Amino acid sequence: MRLPMVGLTTFVIGFAAVHFIALNALPGYIMSTARDRLAAGGIETHTWNMSPRVTPQTQTIVRPSPDLAYSLCLIDVSAGPVELVVPTWPEYGSLSIFDAYTDNVYAGSLDARLPDAPGTRRIIVALAGQAVEAEEGVDVVTVKKPEALALIRRLAPSQGLYDAAAALVPVSTCGPV
Repeated sequence: MRLPMVGLTTFVIGFAAVHFIALNALPGYIMSTARDRLAAGGIETHTWNMSPRVTPQTQTIVRPSPDLAYSLCLIDVSAGPVELVVPTWPEYGSLSIFDAYTDNVYAGSLDARLPDAPGTRRIIVALAGQAVEAEEGVDVVTVKKPEALALIRRLAPSQGLYDAAAALVPVSTCGPV
């Protein structure tokens, strides 16, 4: 009777350890590795960066859509909140923010066709516990760790639309409040 209990106890402890690693340690490691690779590729913190148009030669991630223009910004709120100001887009567009655990902590539309769509979307990203003074119409997103990543997707199936999306990067901001 004792031997089955030892086996069952060992299984439960092993399962709990794997469960903890899979849900807690692995996502942080994945995001840290992604941020390190992006930084090694020349991506600076608090700067919007446009990816090249997706072609079979430029694919660096698994199955990106060739009809979308991607922009990203690495965020670090350790010194204080960061504000994102992003123009809307006349077609489908979205802004997502991922925390250090790879959780999508914000998902917003940039589609200018929606009723009451603002000309720009403003978001403040802050570390939990940081004081934030936000105006009306500004979304506040809190994260548990200082590192985050913002990703913009805009429908741009042609070179002309891709160029128009790229023209919005210099007028977008991602920086300390």
